[in-house]
Amino acid sequence: MNDDEAFDFIKTYFYKLFSKRNLDCLDIYLAKDHFDDDIGILEKDHIRNSKEYLSKWFIDEPTIDVDVIKVISNDNVITAYLNWYVIRNNQKHIIKKGIGIFTIREMKIVKRHTYMYFSEQ
Repeated sequence: MNDDEAFDFIKTYFYKLFSKRNLDCLDIYLAKDHFDDDIGILEKDHIRNSKEYLSKWFIDEPTIDVDVIKVISNDNVITAYLNWYVIRNNQKHIIKKGIGIFTIREMKIVKRHTYMYFSEQ
């Protein structure tokens, strides 16, 4: 996968997940053995945990969305620069900035880790 293909893959993933609020897309994009470093080893079902976490986040922040800024692909790893934002007073307000690292196998996300380098909270 080249950088442009990786950008399309990640952008479409976040569009379906955040813009469309389609939690079922996790079943499509995430491998059955998906592991999320941010969730940790104690949780056995990382897909279920992600759905529960995002469901609550979508309620708490009804305008939350993600901008995919830049994507770099190398072998089976995609590195994506991401901005999470909300709409406040009709303006985009960035609440988090981070770098998502996605390990891909057969067009599924096998592992993910996000390093946050800015958070307003």
